[in-house]
Amino acid sequence: MTETSMHTGGTGRAQSVHDGGVRGRDFTGYRIAGAICAVVFLFLLAWQAVYLFAGDSRTIPEVAWSASEFNGETVPEADTGGTLAAEVLTERTRLQDERFRTGPSPEATPPEAALGEGEMLRTGPLDDGSRLTGAWATLDGETGSMLRASDRTEGISSLPYSNAALFERPFARDWRVGIADVVTHMGALAILGMAFLLSAVLALRGRVPIRHGKSGKSVKRFGFVERATHWLTALSFLGLAFTGIAIAYGETLFVPLGERAMGTLGWWSTWGHVLFAPTFTIGLVLMIVMWTARNLPSKLDLNWLAQGGGFFSDEGGHPSARKFNAGQKLIFWSAVLGGLLMILSGVTLMFPFYWLDLGGMSWAMLIHAGIAVLLIAVFLAHIYIGSVGMQGAIDAMWGGDVDRNWAAEHHDLWLRDEVDGKKGTAQ
Repeated sequence: MTETSMHTGGTGRAQSVHDGGVRGRDFTGYRIAGAICAVVFLFLLAWQAVYLFAGDSRTIPEVAWSASEFNGETVPEADTGGTLAAEVLTERTRLQDERFRTGPSPEATPPEAALGEGEMLRTGPLDDGSRLTGAWATLDGETGSMLRASDRTEGISSLPYSNAALFERPFARDWRVGIADVVTHMGALAILGMAFLLSAVLALRGRVPIRHGKSGKSVKRFGFVERATHWLTALSFLGLAFTGIAIAYGETLFVPLGERAMGTLGWWSTWGHVLFAPTFTIGLVLMIVMWTARNLPSKLDLNWLAQGGGFFSDEGGHPSARKFNAGQKLIFWSAVLGGLLMILSGVTLMFPFYWLDLGGMSWAMLIHAGIAVLLIAVFLAHIYIGSVGMQGAIDAMWGGDVDRNWAAEHHDLWLRDEVDGKKGTAQ
């Protein structure tokens, strides 16, 4: 094998272009880093799987309620129990009765246990290993009626906020499962799974190289407006992703940092998530205007997909493509369709109950959270290909110019028709 030319690889050392071309396995430093990351993400995936199937996510009582004051009289701690606590809670529920009978109106007498001064209920953690009372442990007729899958219960309320009269709705249980279990675990598995997959590909395959090495000649790929729009949208999405992850997984990720840090990060994430939304919307609209026509499907896309874009082997060339190949089109339409759903559902959540009722708001939150975690996983692949995954790809959106050999290998029809063809016409 003879050496034909030299170029500088991504590892910071000179790499030889042999007669067989540059190969992905030549990027040793990248492959080692990919292997280390793959091990880390595999461990996190295993931890998530254990947590998911451990069976310890049951809803069990963690706090005991007891009455410390009832009808103005202090109750000794030894005499407190569930009976007195139940009486206090029963009195408090009378506040939900019609206001002409109870409540803060001048002509009505408020329930003494509900509005009296001082602490009336105390709570304390249940001791480890404590047993449930017979009413909870044994399913009798009365307990069974409380645990039934009841229908929607709605009363009458004059309180000035939406759904004040809604006391019970079965969909809330499904919503809680969707948010707390399906979306949360699905998001963790999708994001960690994609990170592991990309790391493993980098470790085993290496970078997608410029097979013939860098030519030293560059061609213009994206102008300033295109690059500015891309980075506006990308940075806004990263801001939304990080703040959204902090909101969704903050208790897991930030607890080791302490409650103060978790509170501060939660506060910034709550406001930051709203502040990044307008810039993301502007960037997405500009992308739709500039790039929709070039991202419409064509017959070339089927051939590109059939060959896997030429990404998985150094043997042979890459399938032909114009300015955007099938992979980039998939990313574009994921951003457009997913982004529009995120914007619509996000605005709905920012202005609750303006055009949807409680059921609609619940679906908006489920859709917003579900699409968000899937988009994060998809854009991890986009970030990977545009940075460490492919040699020379970052130049397109960083400076706007790409190496001519890179353009010839990945977007040959675009180079022939739109770059060389325009030069020939100008001459």
